[in-house]
Amino acid sequence: MAKLGILLTAGPFQFENWETAVNIADAALDKGHEVEMFFYLDGIYNPNRHQTFPDLPTLPKDRFAKLVERGAKPIACGVCVRARGQKGEDYIDGVPVGGLPDFAQILSDVDQLVTL
Repeated sequence: MAKLGILLTAGPFQFENWETAVNIADAALDKGHEVEMFFYLDGIYNPNRHQTFPDLPTLPKDRFAKLVERGAKPIACGVCVRARGQKGEDYIDGVPVGGLPDFAQILSDVDQLVTL
């Protein structure tokens, strides 16, 4: 079993990088691999519990919540969170606010890193 890391830097409504990240994570989990994620820069908006978007039946936060339920281990960058006026309670359950040392640990733990 391998461990996959995903660094997500784009916001949920700028590009479809979030969906690619979720699909890769789902595929890895389906094969029994571990998944660790780090939300960085505008990527911290992806697991925000206050997301709304007209006519979108499934929001990015919902897809990330399912990944957490399946065992993925995401972390949001604390500096990025504070710089954008967010707080830890703004995130879905299972997404702690951490820091760059957490990302460094992810880098040392994973077999492969995907950057989106």
